[in-house]
Amino acid sequence: MRLRKDEKAEVNDPASRHGSMQAADTDRIQIAQLLSDAAESGTLQLNEYEDRLTRAYAAQTYDELDRLSADLPGAVTQGRGGMCHPAPSTLLLAILTGFERRGRWNVPQRLTTFALWGGGVLDLRYADFTSPDVEIRSYSIMGGQTIVVPPEINLDLKGVGVMGSFDQKVDGEGSPGAPCVRIRGFSVWGSVNVKRRKRTDTA
Repeated sequence: MRLRKDEKAEVNDPASRHGSMQAADTDRIQIAQLLSDAAESGTLQLNEYEDRLTRAYAAQTYDELDRLSADLPGAVTQGRGGMCHPAPSTLLLAILTGFERRGRWNVPQRLTTFALWGGGVLDLRYADFTSPDVEIRSYSIMGGQTIVVPPEINLDLKGVGVMGSFDQKVDGEGSPGAPCVRIRGFSVWGSVNVKRRKRTDTA
């Protein structure tokens, strides 16, 4: 069987073969952060940013990722694959006070929040995910917490409310390949609320 000239070129072209290779979680996370840079600088409008972000998380090959970032400042071919390096685990406390984490920040693989006679807001809509799987352990005792996620994030909720509330279900579905946030914990005479909101909304 003979190959056409263009087929031979593709077979002999290392870049072509490399581009068709399977992308790793690390690659998708890198492109997601590059897209966030572009949105923050105004290079991408919000709708375009969210569309590319959804496609980046669903991308299977390097070619798909490269096409999403080729026209952006700072888009260079970096090391492919490798292990994810999540941000350090974080503890957020609200004891007779409050905490807020909003805007652009690095989401660790493990995060614990605790509210005692206090309250907190954890907004993930503009944050950079450093791992495809995130576990948040939230505890409220006579306090309240609100966790806000963007539309594409996948959720897994399992918590207990004792004389209080712990959300078990949120409207909307996440996107294929997007990070999964698992929220565990309990509330006693308190609340843990989980909301899915567009980035144009406020917490």
